Amino acid sequence: LAQRMVAASAACTRTAAQRSMVSAFALVRVPSANRQAPFSGRAMSTGKVFLVCSNPIGESFSNAIADSVENGLTKGGKEVRRINLYQMPNEIGGGQFEPLLSFQERKEYFNENEQTVLKADPHVKYIVQSLRWCDSVVLVYPTWWFNIPAILKGFFDRCFIPGVGFRYDPVAQKRDTGLKNIEKVGTVTTYGFTEEEVTKAGDAGRVMIAGALPMLFSPTCKVEWNALYGMQGAQPKEVRTKFLADIEATYSKW
Repeated sequence: LAQRMVAASAACTRTAAQRSMVSAFALVRVPSANRQAPFSGRAMSTGKVFLVCSNPIGESFSNAIADSVENGLTKGGKEVRRINLYQMPNEIGGGQFEPLLSFQERKEYFNENEQTVLKADPHVKYIVQSLRWCDSVVLVYPTWWFNIPAILKGFFDRCFIPGVGFRYDPVAQKRDTGLKNIEKVGTVTTYGFTEEEVTKAGDAGRVMIAGALPMLFSPTCKVEWNALYGMQGAQPKEVRTKFLADIEATYSKW
């Protein structure tokens, strides 16, 4: 355990020069039983990673990249829970995660840990358990309209609610993080446009994830960003093949 804790700490302090630029869509895949182990409590820097994918097409390039993420993590000795929001595990009902925050959910939003959705929706319940179980989160998705997919936005809206993602004191009007167990966030995404064009458009998904998520997690949480630009162009096969190798290598050292 001590060795794995040291390895996780070392991974958090890697320099920007060591970070590969890689790309990904998300994998439509029903996780195997070992990725859906019953919730076993909060993580304590033991190398537990929650891998969340968000793409409806299983045959896309995302398939290979999501596999590369998981293969790398597994080679590095990490325990991985993997889901795809478009095809949730059969053990918790299967089907697509519902991204829309309902009228009732909004009315109960600030009833910390008493929201009906935490008990009534098996998808939300499993995601919340996984967030409390892991010490790292990896998000794999395609960037659409310079932002995250709508289903991933719903993942944040419905699962990072008061009592989970944060705690709010209405008297003091202050927030406190609810997921201090999460020490690192990895993001692997792809863009149809060039990096220059994406930067000009604002790259809203990156701004939100890199800026907001660390405020909900450990005070020392680090964000690692891996991306492939220009996917709509005539990109040589060799470029994508290299990115697959790069992403696996990157996550094997996480």
